[in-house]
Amino acid sequence: MSGAPRYVLATPMRNERGLLPELLATVRSQSVVPALWLVVDDHSTDGSREWLEHETKDLNWVVVVEAPEDAGEYLGGHIARIKSWGLAEAVRLAQERGPTPDYCGILDADVLLPADHYARLIAEFVADGSLGVVSSVLKVPGATRVEAWQRSDLPRGPTQLFSYACWQAMDGLPRVQGYDAIANLKAKNRGYRTKLVTDVVASHRRETSTREGHARGFERRGSYAHYLHLNPVLVLGRSLAYSWDPPHIKGLHFFKGWARAALSREPRCPDPEVVRHYRYERLREVFNAALGRGIRFVR
Repeated sequence: MSGAPRYVLATPMRNERGLLPELLATVRSQSVVPALWLVVDDHSTDGSREWLEHETKDLNWVVVVEAPEDAGEYLGGHIARIKSWGLAEAVRLAQERGPTPDYCGILDADVLLPADHYARLIAEFVADGSLGVVSSVLKVPGATRVEAWQRSDLPRGPTQLFSYACWQAMDGLPRVQGYDAIANLKAKNRGYRTKLVTDVVASHRRETSTREGHARGFERRGSYAHYLHLNPVLVLGRSLAYSWDPPHIKGLHFFKGWARAALSREPRCPDPEVVRHYRYERLREVFNAALGRGIRFVR
């Protein structure tokens, strides 16, 4: 790496006019600003694109483009394809303007960042050359703790940052639902470490999967679990775990989404890496982790 580290970001948006002022402020406030920030407007109808273009007309490192496809819903495979395309486009445009970026990542439109967010994530890469993916942890504003179920080896999709080499080795961001989890898996399978940087906290302005409410969001999570071939034992475990915190009905909606997808024989991910991991390896991970905790408790 020569000179200061360069990174690019891609952000998809649809009708986020109310969130954009703070989103723009949080990116501009970074102690290390991106070489290029590509915002992909997914056919907004609330003036989001017009407002952002006006506010960034003097910032040559901000580019606003139209999504390459239109779809009735802003979730699932559609948003995965937009994110994958957007990240590749951000890298391409950055290469046209200067050296290839050292890092590339996703920033969701409903996230706010501390001013040293990317400086600290980049420092993790510099300190450990084996890292391929990092992210901050997420916390909903007003909450007393970070969002639940954030594993230290599973960077979160809303702020995932990849080394350029890892992103290339993965052949880009997966273009299917569950893309962030699959990206972590593929990075590991290609010899890279993945890390959730637990002392870098970003604010998630709405709980994960709740853009359309808890019921719809957790049903979608359930359908994603079916798509990823998650072992039924783990499906049941997640359903119970999601029910622990209010609203307690989340677990039921998660299970309902999974069951509906299974009974309807909805298409599933054909990637053998994904099938092997979520059907078999993930269950062994959970079993070994539980066994380890039990042994430490007995001791």
